[in-house]
Amino acid sequence: MQAKDFMTRGVISISPEHSVSHAARIMLENHISGLLVRDDQGQLLGVLSEGDLLRRAELGPAAWRSSTEKQHASAERFIKSHSWQVGDVMTRKLVTVDGDTPLDRVAAIMAANQVNRVPVMQGDEILGIVTRSDILRAVATSVPDVAATGDQAKRRAVFTRLTSDLGLDRESIDVTVDDGIVCLWGEVESEAKREAARVVAEKIGGVGCVKNRLRVVSS
Repeated sequence: MQAKDFMTRGVISISPEHSVSHAARIMLENHISGLLVRDDQGQLLGVLSEGDLLRRAELGPAAWRSSTEKQHASAERFIKSHSWQVGDVMTRKLVTVDGDTPLDRVAAIMAANQVNRVPVMQGDEILGIVTRSDILRAVATSVPDVAATGDQAKRRAVFTRLTSDLGLDRESIDVTVDDGIVCLWGEVESEAKREAARVVAEKIGGVGCVKNRLRVVSS
């Protein structure tokens, strides 16, 4: 799965000269939580999100005042909370991806940068945007991994995933499969790895039941 397969096309954008109240109305009317900000030439300048509007002066002094902020930070906060122009309020730090970026990489980028959306670019052209809702859609439409038929094929698939995905020691674990029922045997170093092993086994398509016989052994 790639960004271009799940991105939202026809992205709504706004000019930096527009008012914050106008931007808020657009977001409400279109049931979206953020807007891309572009200049008259279509160049991407930033993004205005719900988070940028949480400390607005319209909400009252407690929303924007902070006694712990340094003086220059307070001045910047004052501008962001009081200016009526989108260009003063938007977030200028942009994180973008291209259409061929794998979706798991997009999700990792969003988590690492603590952002809810990333524009999908082709050069200077905006192809679309991937939001957290798009990531959820990918999760909702996913299906279990499909393994080859037969007990031995299932055993190989589960064993391979346990060692490759979880890094479990081949010498410390074993997998048996009888009429589709998977049994996990051996030792792991934590309860978390024991449960993760069960999840790995359950992800293999065609596995009807998993019996987790793994034992937790402290190192």
